[in-house]
Amino acid sequence: MATLPRRLALPLALLAFAGIGVAHAQVRKCVMPDGKPLYTDQKCEALGATEFPTAPTTTRAREAATAGNTGSSLYRPGCSHTLQDLVFEITTAIDAQDPNRLSGIYDWGGMSDAAANAAMDRLDAIVHRPLLDISPIEDTSGADTAILPGPDDVPRTTARRPPVGLRLEQTQANGITPSRTSLALRRRYGCWWIAL
Repeated sequence: MATLPRRLALPLALLAFAGIGVAHAQVRKCVMPDGKPLYTDQKCEALGATEFPTAPTTTRAREAATAGNTGSSLYRPGCSHTLQDLVFEITTAIDAQDPNRLSGIYDWGGMSDAAANAAMDRLDAIVHRPLLDISPIEDTSGADTAILPGPDDVPRTTARRPPVGLRLEQTQANGITPSRTSLALRRRYGCWWIAL
């Protein structure tokens, strides 16, 4: 009987586990008795905290929420395989003022609890500011393009590098004061993720 090499056993086990499916926990924002915010996947009451009051939804957010009732839900669980999917998720999270949705595309790897709480506070602030534009941040450390030689060494094609980040152009709550946030882009497991 042939056996698998040990170095293949773990990746195959992980692939089998990935096929089982992943449960998505909702992150709740709670307020502790001392007034400090707490982000958790448990009910706030179970931790002696109260649910943080949410802002009223906008017309666009209500339309997005009711779209799922017609059978064509805008939310697709999983990861963003393209930058267009990632921009769609960012836009939808901001339109719905939903920090949990924005946190679903955030790269949480290697973060301490304190850093994660600070990041959630920033994501919460981002989704409560009106979005004007999302633009790519290009890599300026070297040439943006690589010229591929053609016949007779005449350049024929230019290959572009993917952006290294996204710039969110927003306004503060007063609708006048500009606000700019830069999000880093990370590619892991075949998906695009954001980071602050």
